Amino acid sequence: MIKGIALVTKKPGLDEAEFHRYWREVHGPLALRMGTLRRYVQSHRLAAPLPGFDQVPYDGVAEIWFDTLAEITNLGQNPDYITGAQADEPNFIEMEKLAFLATREHVFIEGPPMTRDTTWIKAIFLLRRRPDLSVAQFQDYWINGHAPQIPRDAGVMRYVQCHQLPETYAAGAPAYDGMAELWFEDHAAFLAYWNSPRIQKIFGDDAPRFLDGANCTGFLAQEYRVRWP
Repeated sequence: MIKGIALVTKKPGLDEAEFHRYWREVHGPLALRMGTLRRYVQSHRLAAPLPGFDQVPYDGVAEIWFDTLAEITNLGQNPDYITGAQADEPNFIEMEKLAFLATREHVFIEGPPMTRDTTWIKAIFLLRRRPDLSVAQFQDYWINGHAPQIPRDAGVMRYVQCHQLPETYAAGAPAYDGMAELWFEDHAAFLAYWNSPRIQKIFGDDAPRFLDGANCTGFLAQEYRVRWP
């Protein structure tokens, strides 16, 4: 499956609690009108910051799975999307900041099965590659160089890389080259992981090898699984 990612910023003047409520209760059901939508997950940004990422331009991430890239790129011609979710977006989203990725997932830590009601928290990292690296070089290192360094014994319940599809670059550079997702049992488990010298050394040493750190961002989120699995 292909995973579409929408990077969402709340509409100016909208209360934060109301933004999250509206997204879950009003907007979420509208997306289910699309019969070809395989999965739909909303990742709502938590108030607790991800240490090291103080300025975050997004309030959440919408993740939508389809069988093909064409189904994502042609959403603008899908009447169920046009009259449903798309028509509703300006009611709670700052449209000028809305950005999209079209990705393929690579799962490195499968973890226990997640149900619709699993309450893990998720660390989201939106990544840009170093400008001197090609897309192929970046993706190869992320998979074969970086991923093996992520410990399997440090509290990570699940670890997924979402790589922007190479064929989409012909239409222009995306907002990010990919998104990393790491799930933890709770906030305390994340902090124990993130603050450990072992993890700080891994990221401190390895990130400069493939990332444009000044243009990456990250935040903690709680998932709301609208259509799952």
